[in-house]
Order: sequence, then C-alpha cells, then structure tokens
Amino acid sequence: MNIIPIIRDYKGKNLIEFPDDYVIIDIETTGFNPKNNEIIEIGAVKVYKNEITSIFQSLIRPKNPINDYISNLTGITNQMVADAAQVNEVLDSFLSFSVDNVLIGHNINSNINFLYDHCEEQLGQYLTNDFIDIVGLFREKTTLLQNRDLLALCEKCAIRNTTTHRALSDCLATNDLFQYLKSQQKPTECIGKLDFLNFRSELGINHPLYEKKCLLQKTGSNNAVRNF
Repeated sequence: MNIIPIIRDYKGKNLIEFPDDYVIIDIETTGFNPKNNEIIEIGAVKVYKNEITSIFQSLIRPKNPINDYISNLTGITNQMVADAAQVNEVLDSFLSFSVDNVLIGHNINSNINFLYDHCEEQLGQYLTNDFIDIVGLFREKTTLLQNRDLLALCEKCAIRNTTTHRALSDCLATNDLFQYLKSQQKPTECIGKLDFLNFRSELGINHPLYEKKCLLQKTGSNNAVRNF
C-alpha cells in the first residue's frame, strides 16, 4: 500500500538558531496521528530577551474519550477535561498568544503538524511560524547523543522537570535546556561525557572495543568511532 504524503504548503521553516525572543510550545494528544487523534492540552511559554514574560496553558475537551494508555502517560483523565474548552477556542487563543514568534520545542515537528492540521480544520487558518527543534540543537552542540527523550536530556544537564508529559512543565524544562545550550560556547561536555560512559557500559567483554581508548568523531549527521 502506498502512503500518500501530507502536504502542508504554508508550514514554517525548521531552523537551527538561538534567538532571544521566542515561544516554547508543547502539546499532549490522544495519539500520534494528526489526522486521527486529538489535542487535549496546549502549553506555551513566551520569552523576550531571554526572560519569560508570560505563559499559556489549557486543557481541551476531546470529542472521543481518552484511553487508559494516554491517561497513564500524561496524567490527564476524562474527568479533568469534562468541562474544558473546545479545541477551536483554545487554538484561537494560542494563535493570539504566539503571534508570529519562532516556536521552539522538543521533537517539535510532530507538535507543529498537529497544530497546523487542527488550525486549518477548526479555524480555517494556517500555522506559519518558523520553528526550532531542541533535539536538532543538541545535535549541533554535542558529539554523541544516544537518548533524545526530554527527561533524559534534562537529567544529563542537571535540569529538573517536575511533571513530565504535561504541556506547561515540559515547556519550562525545554526552555531551561534551550538557555543551557545557548550559553555553551563550545560542545556541551556534560552530554558527551555521560553518553561516552553509557556507550562504554553497553560494550560486552567480547566486543572489539572493550576497554580500548576510543575517539568519538562527528562526521556530518553520523558519529564515527575510532580505536587506537
């Protein structure tokens, strides 16, 4: 079966930059497909000259019940969203909040696709903001990145995320990560060292690189390992 790609003609550009003014975003959804699943929470943090100036957070009442897997993952239950606003109301407020700012998030492309499709369907508007993926910035700043999960990145940079998989908490943690990366004038040593330790711990005694000194060298989008 051929999969027909979804064309989003007015979608913004994926940037690798470190702006001073931006909006951090995160959403929680009932699944992973923008066409079949619904948004149940939107969180956003507006930053001006590297300082948080305002926040946005809203639960959304979906048309279909939230399944147990999503409730266990996010902590968002059907009871919590029973009296929440409808998606078109929240999206309209979110667009007014974000305006034309660059949007930043963790694995943000998925969030952008959800927001783009739902804004088009619910409001007849397009989400055209350019966006930056925090994972992409880590690739630029580190020599080796094994675990790209938000919680793992926070732990490796000694950043606290009190409530994972809740939109606003994840936004605040992502902003801390962004500011941390922005402050680094050279590749982040904490990530490289910890990932090297993880890499070494995964080598069994029979592995050809076991207990050998290795040079981890970044080559384009890949990482080469040389032993000597």
